[in-house]
This record gives sequence, structure tokens and C-alpha cells, in this order.
Amino acid sequence: MHELARRARDGLDGAIPALVAELEAGSWRSMGQIAEFYPSAVIDGIKVRILLDGGYRIDLLADCEAQMVLIEYAGATMGHALRAKQGAR
Repeated sequence: MHELARRARDGLDGAIPALVAELEAGSWRSMGQIAEFYPSAVIDGIKVRILLDGGYRIDLLADCEAQMVLIEYAGATMGHALRAKQGAR
């Protein structure tokens, strides 16, 4: 995510450090809670896609039981879409 923040700079206007802080502080007990916290996120099972301004996205794998989030991808949106409704649980 550091590399994405460096590349996107002005296009994301501090969004990456804010998202990192939210992920570090998060203690979601269910995917439903993640959907409530990130209502525009696309959720499919344990996969979470957060779309950012400027054509960027963050893909996460979330294990609420273990209280762990893995950043699977951080970069440009490439037209690949998770097949789930926004905010789906």
C-alpha cells in the first residue's frame, strides 16, 4: 500500500494512510460489520474490494474470527469485478 500511496499521491489525497489506520484499528466480528463500516465495498465470501478515487482499489482477505486482514492487492482497477452486490454480506 505504501507503493500505491507513493504512485497515486495527489489522486488519493491521504486515503491510503487513513485506510491503513482503519484496518489496523478494526475489530470486525463478521463480514456484515465490515459491510456496514465500508458500505461501498464489494464483498464476496472473505474477499473485500474497496474502490478508491482515481481508478484504484484495495482487495482484502478478511478472517473475522481470527481478527486478521490480508491485503491481497493494492493498485489500479483493472476491470476485474467480484461478482457480488455492493455491501453484500
